[in-house]
Amino acid sequence: MNIRMIAAAAIALLAAWLFWQGLSAVIMITQRGSPLGDALMQPPTSMIRLLGSAIVLIGGLLALAQRAGGAIVATIGTLLFLLLPVLMAAAGTEPVMWMDEAVYSALLVALTIALFVLKRRKA
Repeated sequence: MNIRMIAAAAIALLAAWLFWQGLSAVIMITQRGSPLGDALMQPPTSMIRLLGSAIVLIGGLLALAQRAGGAIVATIGTLLFLLLPVLMAAAGTEPVMWMDEAVYSALLVALTIALFVLKRRKA
């Protein structure tokens, strides 16, 4: 196992964990009686988190399988996930609410850069 595969596995695990966090929040909100549309779109942070982390997860799994395009897909998802803390900060939300997402975004950016920098081993 080379370093690129370790980075791909790390990005896939982090993305899966972030997706699960977002999904469990949506499930909790809907169990309390809110409609699914409100849970995802009021505000749209849940939708952005779920979509971004799902795309990063797909990209990480593609990179782990050493398929072409995994780093590009992970980059698209990372940029979408990075939009989450930026929008929250721009809306004037307290830093305690978006700082975790900013840290996770920085980790995703570092791991995504690693996917681009490290060469894929030819099978």
